[in-house]
Amino acid sequence: MKFADEVLELYLKHFNDDESESLEVFIHSILEQMDHKDLLEICRDCHKEELNTVLAHYLHNHVGNKLKNTIMDDEDDSSFSQSIQ
Repeated sequence: MKFADEVLELYLKHFNDDESESLEVFIHSILEQMDHKDLLEICRDCHKEELNTVLAHYLHNHVGNKLKNTIMDDEDDSSFSQSIQ
């Protein structure tokens, strides 16, 4: 993906570490500067396989987090009801 390659190139110019915290902040700062039209343009430039990968990662993270929260809520509810009994 051309955009990801450009972000990596910019990141390496400004940082010489591989810490995920600085990378995450860097990526969010770039995305905050972009408007809806810019983001759609990036998507238009992607091949279908790249879009599939992007959406698969997003869905995996999003659904995974929701599932984890649901399981934790269920465990909390179960622990709460057992402590009442």
